[in-house]
Amino acid sequence: MHVSKRMIPIAKVPSITPRDNLKKALDSMTKLSLGICIIKTEEGKLEGILTDGDLRRLILTVQNPLPALLVSEAMAFGTKNPKFVFADSLVGDAITLMDEKQIWDLPVLDSEGKVTGVLNRHNLV
Repeated sequence: MHVSKRMIPIAKVPSITPRDNLKKALDSMTKLSLGICIIKTEEGKLEGILTDGDLRRLILTVQNPLPALLVSEAMAFGTKNPKFVFADSLVGDAITLMDEKQIWDLPVLDSEGKVTGVLNRHNLV
C-alpha cells in the first residue's frame, strides 16, 4: 500500500511559511491537534518542519523571554532538511525510515516536491 492512502492530507496538517513566527506555528499546531508543523513555500515546497520535540528543546536551551521567542521566525527553531517520503512510497518503507530515524511524523511529497500530507505513526498502527 502507498503512503498516500494512509497520510493525513495537508489541509488537516499545521503549516506555515518560512517567514511566519513561532506563535503562528503554535496556534496552528494547537488548532489542528498535531505535534508537527510543516514549513513550506508559497508554492507548497517543503522547507522544514517544527515539532513538539523542537519546542521542548527550545524552551530548555534558549534563554530569551517567551514573548521574544513567539515573534521569532519559527524556521529558526525547526529542522531545515527533514526526512520525507514520496506519495507513491510503500508504507513498509516509510515505517522502516521512521524506525531507523526514531521519528513519529513524516512529510509526504508529490513528484514535484510539493507537500501533500503527513504520515503519522498513530495512523499506521
